[in-house]
Amino acid sequence: MRQLPSFSALRAFEAAARQGGFTQAGEELSQTPSAISHQVRALEQWFGRPLFTRHVRRVALTDDGRRLLQELSIAFDQIEDACAALRPAAQRTELAVHCAPSFAAKWLGPRLAQFMQAHPAITIGLTSSAEPAQLERGDVDVDIAYGEPGARAGIAVEALGAESTLPMCAPALLASGPPVERPADLGRFTLIESRLNPVRWSDWWRLNGLKLPGRARPSFDRGSMALAAAVDGLGIALESTRFAEAELAQGRLVVIDGPAFRRIERQTHFLCYRKADRASPRLLAFRQWLLAELAAG
Repeated sequence: MRQLPSFSALRAFEAAARQGGFTQAGEELSQTPSAISHQVRALEQWFGRPLFTRHVRRVALTDDGRRLLQELSIAFDQIEDACAALRPAAQRTELAVHCAPSFAAKWLGPRLAQFMQAHPAITIGLTSSAEPAQLERGDVDVDIAYGEPGARAGIAVEALGAESTLPMCAPALLASGPPVERPADLGRFTLIESRLNPVRWSDWWRLNGLKLPGRARPSFDRGSMALAAAVDGLGIALESTRFAEAELAQGRLVVIDGPAFRRIERQTHFLCYRKADRASPRLLAFRQWLLAELAAG
């Protein structure tokens, strides 16, 4: 009989070590952080030594933990490869896609029905988080990265077109005072900050030759939340028109623009996938559909 600890405990440890915390591991494995912590404790008792050092808001691997992670990563990769090789290709119909939460909620999610209708044999498995996906580990097939992902061995990266990031607000906010004709006029309004947006208000004011006002700026960690706050009249959001297309089309938000305003146009989303998968029919179908949707506006 093999003398092995619980496989679920090994999975919990590997996820926590790779992700850098029990909360992140719980999200990956659909478990609570306390459940992950309990399994790691049980594993430490089995080994008779600590695998993590616990701090107030984080955990760090011990030397034994690092050694175990290195060996487990190799073993899990081999298990994954063996399962993939034995699984009939016809059964592998899911395309695992990862993107930022706001891109999922505001752009990709509302369009998935169109993709499924055009490709009924492909099932999209969509996950979202603010952290980059681990394409190298095979966690997902496609990552739509928010912000420049940087060069990685074996990973193809394609820019998904320049986006306009513009000030926008509820129409009623502009109707309550004198007209906004110059960039400096925005200084009398509350500016809503989106913390994960690679384009910040400081960039916009600098581009327009002005100093960022010192007044308090409410901030949100999701672009969708910043847009919702702008719709509710909290202030002016600086967001991608790609994210806000529904609110702009419905008249719930209006863009603040004019001859005196300088626009921010940047590449902010990137399609990432493993180069080894570039001939995958599922990947090719999704890539072609995605690029066509983006080109259509």
